[in-house]
Amino acid sequence: MKILKKYILLFMTICMVFSIASCTKKSSEPNSQSEGQPKPLPKTIKEIEKDVLKIMHQADLAPYFQRVIVETKEIEEQKKSKKMEMEMLTKNNENASKQPESSNGEQEKPKPMTIDESILTELLKREKVSSDENQVAKPPKDISEVWKSVNTTIIGIHNKWNVLEPLLTEQSVSPEVIAGFEETLDALTTYGIEKNYIATLSTANNLTSYLPKFMPYFKKEIPPTVFTLKYLTRNVVLNAAINDYDVAQKSLDKIKEQGQSIKSDLIENKAKSTADKFDASVINLQKSIDKKDLNLIRINASIVMKNIMLMIDDLAKSMA
Repeated sequence: MKILKKYILLFMTICMVFSIASCTKKSSEPNSQSEGQPKPLPKTIKEIEKDVLKIMHQADLAPYFQRVIVETKEIEEQKKSKKMEMEMLTKNNENASKQPESSNGEQEKPKPMTIDESILTELLKREKVSSDENQVAKPPKDISEVWKSVNTTIIGIHNKWNVLEPLLTEQSVSPEVIAGFEETLDALTTYGIEKNYIATLSTANNLTSYLPKFMPYFKKEIPPTVFTLKYLTRNVVLNAAINDYDVAQKSLDKIKEQGQSIKSDLIENKAKSTADKFDASVINLQKSIDKKDLNLIRINASIVMKNIMLMIDDLAKSMA
């Protein structure tokens, strides 16, 4: 009887060992699979980029809007003055209908936007920030409305950052990179409140430089370098606009350097024509910087941006 009990006890022990081993193996399998595959890129990263581009688009139109607001007020004052003159003539029994009509019909509305009234608008059109690249947003009645919209969008980025930051920490993104984004966002908030045109544009663009640094920690749909190229292209124009051609040249040098890895990807995906267009546009941008001609820089930088957007399309097709 004692021997039988020993056998039963031994059998139960063996069963328990196999059961524990089996459970351990099953529980470890999902972990090993999840560790091997990076998490999808959070949508918040793309949402933040969209918001930052929107801020740049809004702020960049501020000088044009300011001019239109002033001209609109002047036109309204002229109309009021003419109306009063007509009323006075009528009261004096003059035939107002025979008075010559205004021959300045073209001056009844403000002049259209010119290329030198913005810095980044041509580039942002290429990034499809506005729905219609040939349409300029309707000017507000007061310039404060522009900055109110800018600051509302900045608050939205703060909220999105509150969602994204824990995900980045979980993926062990460098604390220095996270802190850098936060400091830049805080600076952007200050400049937006101060209605500082140039500083808002520049700081908003700097904020986009951190997004490619977040992307390698997740499943990459598009090489992060492409987004760095976008940032650098804007940086060329922004620095040329403040006559800092040394920094503009450094940004272009980085475009040339970092563009090489993307060119390799394009050639592998049978998109050599896009790579060739990109090379040609970069050469023309270099010539514009050598001439220190801001209008040419804006035009040629927008063509570089157009080719970067073509890169994104080509690379997205290859990964579909």
